[in-house]
Amino acid sequence: MRLGLAIVVLGGLCAPGLAQDKKEKTDPDLLWQKEWGFSIQKPVKNEEWEFKDHMLYTNSHGVVSHKVDRVFIEVFAQEKAGGTSYFDPKAAAESEWKTLSTEFKDAKKVQDIKVAKLPNGGANNPMSYLLDMTGKDKEGRATELKCWSFVGKENQYFYRIFLVGDEGMYKKHQKDLDLILGSLKILRIPK
Repeated sequence: MRLGLAIVVLGGLCAPGLAQDKKEKTDPDLLWQKEWGFSIQKPVKNEEWEFKDHMLYTNSHGVVSHKVDRVFIEVFAQEKAGGTSYFDPKAAAESEWKTLSTEFKDAKKVQDIKVAKLPNGGANNPMSYLLDMTGKDKEGRATELKCWSFVGKENQYFYRIFLVGDEGMYKKHQKDLDLILGSLKILRIPK
């Protein structure tokens, strides 16, 4: 009897991992990037959202984009360079501002770069630096852009999470966008 109970208990402990592996492969609403240490989910059974390879930058690691309106979340991950164990998220946010302020016409900070968390505890709730800006893109469209920069506690990778959209799109889709940002999970990198 005890042996049978032990097998059931051990089976129950192993099953969640097996279920997660199966979910990674079969869940069309989940983008799982093991090699970059993150997963992100689009709203479940919501046909308005899709995964793309890139939007703002060609070297991104994952995008969740609205199919009709121009609004998307783009994720970048960077592993430790040359054994360096420290990244400076504040300096990265300031550098992002310098770069984007030259790429966007009439670029303005909505607020100074400050410590902020992602909506709904996304990315396992790290302290990050938020760049919040507006401007006009190369096509002349009024654009809103938010960029969170942080180091993942689980894997020490450096992350930048962009939320980009036409003016007013964040407010229009805030419920879904905050849900997507909240679904972002930072993972340990498999060895």
